[in-house]
Amino acid sequence: MVDQAVNPYTYFGIATFGQVDHRRVNSDWEADAVFLGVPFDLGAGFRSGTRFGPKAVRDISMRYRMSGDEPGYWDLRDEQHKAVCRLIDCGDVTVAPLDWEQCFNNITRDVKCILQRGAFPVVVGGDHSVTFPIVRAFKDQQPFVLVHFDAHTDFRDQVLGVRYGHGSVMRRCCELPNVESAYSIGIRSLRTLSRDIADIRSCGNVIIPAWDVHDCAFQEIFERLPRGRRIYITFDIDAMDPSIAPGTGTPEVNGLEYRQARRLLEYLCNNNEIIGFDLVEINPAFDQAQITALLGAQIIIETLGMLFPRRG
Repeated sequence: MVDQAVNPYTYFGIATFGQVDHRRVNSDWEADAVFLGVPFDLGAGFRSGTRFGPKAVRDISMRYRMSGDEPGYWDLRDEQHKAVCRLIDCGDVTVAPLDWEQCFNNITRDVKCILQRGAFPVVVGGDHSVTFPIVRAFKDQQPFVLVHFDAHTDFRDQVLGVRYGHGSVMRRCCELPNVESAYSIGIRSLRTLSRDIADIRSCGNVIIPAWDVHDCAFQEIFERLPRGRRIYITFDIDAMDPSIAPGTGTPEVNGLEYRQARRLLEYLCNNNEIIGFDLVEINPAFDQAQITALLGAQIIIETLGMLFPRRG
């Protein structure tokens, strides 16, 4: 008889991230890292549909087996196992349609629950507005820095009176008392406002445009990034070039390549204390052949590999 718990395929079985065990966030569990979905896109200002992002990432991640007798993956770069950790999937935050405040409170509550258990939160949205209630869950912790991969500054104060949309998330996060500063990587949108850039710089934040990542040596970019700090990473998939990440609501040309994003993540993880991670803005409605969801899953898995190398 075949043990159905060992599933080498992707077309049957309940979809959890990397085929890990599912546990309710408020149940009794122990883990090093927790995958949490946030199917929320009420903050999107253009093409909606990112509410289906967590499901898309879970579905394609079934290609990878992150649990079992040999959890994680074998990294050919340095020939060792990576992402060797107790990873569980706590499902999705409950989303109340048309009640964004209740949704935000639910997000903060569930992320707090993960932090109280001493686990590392890996949160997948949803539009980028969800990063604010995620970061808000860290309000009782020591100060930290935000590192923000994105095509856009997301520093609008308001849009038509709305202050908590995905275009304002970095400004709202930087208003939290224990967020020291923000580093934004991959910025390149033609819709950037000069007053937002002035506000970003007046707050002591750092902008690293996409063209600098393309034109400069990695070491030059590393010297502009934080080192020896507590860091929360928020990764908007539109930081990547739309040729490899078409499935997003607000694509911008001339984005990052995967090798660039990976090198930057590797530097950040190797030289700082990473306290949390989110990946947002995957929109399956505009994805072709699931390539954006696949890219998102690989970013998460390789980031976990950087944070949890082989023990011993």
